[in-house]
Amino acid sequence: MLKKTTIAMAVAVATTLTLSASAAEQQKYEIGGGLSHFLFDDDMDLNDDTGLRGLLGYRFSDRWGMELVLDKLSTETDMSGLDADVTQYFLSGLYHFNVDSNVQPYLSLGWGQGETEVGSFSNESTATNVGAGIKWFLNENFAVRPSVNHFFNTEYDEDHTTVGLTLSYLWGGASAPKPTPAPKPTDRDGDGVADASDRCGSTPSGVSVNAMGCPLDTDGDGVYDYQDKCASTAAKLKVDAKGCPVKLTDTVSIDLNVNFDSNSDVVKAQYFSEIRRVAKFLSQYQGTKAVIEGHTDTSGSAAYNKSLSQRRADSVARVLVQEMGVAQSRVSAMGYGEERPIADESTREGREANRRVVAKVSATVESMEAK
Repeated sequence: MLKKTTIAMAVAVATTLTLSASAAEQQKYEIGGGLSHFLFDDDMDLNDDTGLRGLLGYRFSDRWGMELVLDKLSTETDMSGLDADVTQYFLSGLYHFNVDSNVQPYLSLGWGQGETEVGSFSNESTATNVGAGIKWFLNENFAVRPSVNHFFNTEYDEDHTTVGLTLSYLWGGASAPKPTPAPKPTDRDGDGVADASDRCGSTPSGVSVNAMGCPLDTDGDGVYDYQDKCASTAAKLKVDAKGCPVKLTDTVSIDLNVNFDSNSDVVKAQYFSEIRRVAKFLSQYQGTKAVIEGHTDTSGSAAYNKSLSQRRADSVARVLVQEMGVAQSRVSAMGYGEERPIADESTREGREANRRVVAKVSATVESMEAK
């Protein structure tokens, strides 16, 4: 029984601490009715059950009040199953907390009498009780009251607990002051997003905005819709101040740092990142084609160098198509051998500079410049 009492009181306290508050006005008089569930010690030989409750109350001040409670219960004995009627009434003093709230916890201390009738047998006793509860005001005149009370019998060792739920009508207080409305959040640009959350506080009137108060940018090109003259630009393309793609017509050369083993045309995997630059460039400039040019120095015969440079250019072109996914129609290869030197062949550095691979990308039509 003690365990049940402890749990019930803990639930009441936890509920008291977690409910939120708002302004409420105190009324002096109270009348209420509801249910009362009895939890008996095992020694009392009575089944736990639910009965009826009525109460009358008076509130002296914001914090102090008193009430008279009547509980009636029809149940049975545990052992013999005989009908049993339990009646108790008790007078309690109440101390209220959180008195400026619509949800007011309270503690109570009281004394009363009880009578148990089983057949022709009747037993009367007195008991002190401690309790806790909540007055949850639905409006100025009605309140829901969950509560728990534990009774210490002054004549016997058996105690019991009641858990009550009451609906009360209250009257006799002053008119409740209307709560002061919270200030309306400011929205200087009138876009429907409060200034405290608005990251674009000067949006022109009538412009559609997102949850952060910034104008919409449907195509994600960095130009707001209301300023965008080309509202369906592909996301990867560079745009001007009006949101329209920047056009490109120039031919662009990309030098590739791709080296080959002596007398080899096999592209090593370590150079794929270099070739990937060309693939990315082609993806950014639609309507373009790439010519992979192979060049050598003057070491060896001109005919051999011509053949070697062609094979190496073909190898780089194959990587672009097969590994990087560039369309075959956009890539071609040309070996120039030693025909187009860019440095003096009399030095080692010059010869190294002439052994090169170049990708030349040219626009076949006007294309859009990507970001």
